[in-house]
Amino acid sequence: MDRKNNPRNRYSTLDFKWKDEYNTGIAEIDYQHQYFLSSIKRITTVMAEKNEHTYCQRLFMELVYYTKFHFYSEENIMMHLNYAGLKEHQELHRDLIDILTNKINSIDDNIEEYHLFVQFLLKWFVHHSMEEDKKIAPLKEVTGVKPI
Repeated sequence: MDRKNNPRNRYSTLDFKWKDEYNTGIAEIDYQHQYFLSSIKRITTVMAEKNEHTYCQRLFMELVYYTKFHFYSEENIMMHLNYAGLKEHQELHRDLIDILTNKINSIDDNIEEYHLFVQFLLKWFVHHSMEEDKKIAPLKEVTGVKPI
């Protein structure tokens, strides 16, 4: 199959570019979000160029481990800023880790499943960072406390 007609090339239509609107106002979180987004892009690049189910699975697991690290880091920042919504935010984080783990474990070597999973990740990222994580930044001005 030529590259133009390859269904794996559909990832080129997804938007992986960092946008200013994704910024939360907390540099550590924004940097980690940028890395998360670039990790998703790396996965789709590999998926578009190779047909290696095992390697893609490993990249998805790497993303899960990074996501866990990011969530702990973000929650520590919230704790440091005395964020009142910490418990609810932690629940959102736990829910995503459960969803990620379940989806990764259930994906067969099916390009459509991978594509749907990537779409889910991008939608979740945009919603969570723009709706939930942006609630944290105003605290650094109100409290005068700066993230470490």
